[in-house]
Amino acid sequence: MKAFWEGLWTKNPVLVLALGLVPAVAATTTAANGLALGLITAVILVIAAFINWLLVPHVPDNARTAVKLLVLIVLVVAAYSVLLGQNPAMVSSLGIFLPLIAFSDLLLHQGEGTDGLTQVVLGACGRGLGFTAVLLVLGIIREFLGFGSIFGQQIVEGALPPLALAASVPGGMVVLGLLMAFVNLVSKRGGELHD
Repeated sequence: MKAFWEGLWTKNPVLVLALGLVPAVAATTTAANGLALGLITAVILVIAAFINWLLVPHVPDNARTAVKLLVLIVLVVAAYSVLLGQNPAMVSSLGIFLPLIAFSDLLLHQGEGTDGLTQVVLGACGRGLGFTAVLLVLGIIREFLGFGSIFGQQIVEGALPPLALAASVPGGMVVLGLLMAFVNLVSKRGGELHD
């Protein structure tokens, strides 16, 4: 259970380890994009963790990274194909960041197969749900500030959105930085190095 909570909060991939920042900032202009990319990433993380747990003990040390990457590529292509058949607009909205899941450092930091299956899967679930939660919160904040809506439902009416800059990439970096600062304040961390 410790691995789950570490991935979800204390070693959150985005807010603490600063991994996956590019999709976190570029793809989360809306809450729907953040939720979709987060859930797809979480599912791929869990399935890849299980498959890698099965395969890694039987693969030579020098080929493990290649095998892990191959597993991720196959899973991402499968997810891309399913999503393209079900919701082509979402694939278009996520752009290049859906195929790039396979190359994200977040996904390459999996258990080595020496941990038990439960530990590996719980760790992947924690990292996946932590990533999803951050993308969702970031998407909600940016969509509200940039467009005055949440999940496409207009909340603030007017000629100009409240803070249109929040919908841009620089605005996304500002919002993410503020979110990271808030998490550091709540968890009483910040300014020092952690392992």
